Amino acid sequence: MEPESDLSRGNMADWSQVPNDCIPLIGTKLKVAADIFSFRGVCKLWRNFLPFPQPPWLVLAEEKDKLKSPLCHGFVGLGEQHVYELDLPEVHQARCVGSTGTWLITVDNNRMIRLLNPFSRTQIVLPSQSTFEHGMPYPDNEFTPEEHRDWLVRKLVISSPPLSSTSGSSRDCIVMAIHHNHGRLAIARPGDASWTTVETPELLAQDIVFYKGQFHTVNLYGAVMVCDIGDDLHSPKASVLMDRFQLEKVCGTKLDCSNNTYVVELLRELLLVVKLTTFFYSDGKEEEEDYKTERFEVYKLDFANKKWDEVKCLGEHSLFLGFNTSVSVLASV
Repeated sequence: MEPESDLSRGNMADWSQVPNDCIPLIGTKLKVAADIFSFRGVCKLWRNFLPFPQPPWLVLAEEKDKLKSPLCHGFVGLGEQHVYELDLPEVHQARCVGSTGTWLITVDNNRMIRLLNPFSRTQIVLPSQSTFEHGMPYPDNEFTPEEHRDWLVRKLVISSPPLSSTSGSSRDCIVMAIHHNHGRLAIARPGDASWTTVETPELLAQDIVFYKGQFHTVNLYGAVMVCDIGDDLHSPKASVLMDRFQLEKVCGTKLDCSNNTYVVELLRELLLVVKLTTFFYSDGKEEEEDYKTERFEVYKLDFANKKWDEVKCLGEHSLFLGFNTSVSVLASV
């Protein structure tokens, strides 16, 4: 009888012991993004042999198809026609409220907020929704868990991907949240017990970008603020960098709740994007109000002269704008 192998006894193989000359040969055979991420997750040596896939990935919503697992999520690489499917029980019935690099930021029905790397399955816990100074506009018992999940937090943005996979040692990562129906700001780090409110001269924040070492945010009316995250002696606060009237002057339109504003970094420039929309009633029924997008306008901030310059061409880049992430990418990717 042949001796029983480690694998037949259910023991996991130690892939980090594979001879070094075999590692690059294995890496060149991998074409699927999920396999590449798994390969790089073995150890630091393996990561050095195989570069990180550069194209950004779009995360698809949970499948409604009853024949498929409700835990399955699809990922699409830009320029690709293939959907990569991963089982992610960690995000089942959770809402994605942000992403940076390979990290997603999710909120679940228990009000827990987490950073999740969907390829390594690493999770880092952030303070709960219940620790915001400003919560839901009415008593908690008037809202379902799903309403808490979907309504309180609008967007979260991290300063940089965590350097460590544990909450206590990921203090390099700072997270800023837009929350509450008044669009308030708050910050936290992994390991914090609660969220800290950012004092702001303007409310109704719409979007955030971490630009040149500082958080910048734009509100509903196009006012741009820059945030000082503070320290142990000073509370975080924001100051107005460009007021709403400076945008209305070049835009020629008074912005209101029917429009959306976004801030994006492109080639080390700070861009502000305005989505101009109009409301209408579906089939003439006043109770079924809807809207349509008329156009987008893009402006670049001239820091020296404190003015907005309209951008007519993005060159080889494209903008992806959304409720959870706004980014610029090379169109040729």
